[in-house]
Amino acid sequence: MIQPGHWKGQYTFGNPAHNKLRGFELTTFYIDITSVDGHQFSGTVEDDLSTGGTEGIGEITGKVSGDFIEFVKQMPVKTVIEADGRRSTYNKKHRKLYYSGKMAADGKSISGSWRFRSELIWVGLVPHVSEPVGGTWSMALVG
Repeated sequence: MIQPGHWKGQYTFGNPAHNKLRGFELTTFYIDITSVDGHQFSGTVEDDLSTGGTEGIGEITGKVSGDFIEFVKQMPVKTVIEADGRRSTYNKKHRKLYYSGKMAADGKSISGSWRFRSELIWVGLVPHVSEPVGGTWSMALVG
């Protein structure tokens, strides 16, 4: 069972070239788990902009089975890192991020992997299949 409360975490991309392009090795985030109902949970997430995070307060929904956890992170603003490293922000939801991991025996820390699924995106009138991108993450209960 996951504990409600304030969690602080960090994520990184698995491909070092993505981190170099972003200008950040690690991005910090904060999750508030506000609802736990059996094995299901939900809450809010906010990335730290000073460490390369995405703008806005997003939502998470997930489930726990034993010490295995998975959740979906949905940010309200889409941020794209251009090939030259510039960040472009669009007024639409970011692609969903899928997190999974293993909870420590004391229930106060979790680590695992995250990923974007491949999807069809439009650049003007031209469709492109986005590459699957992912990395690792961890978080710990604060206080």
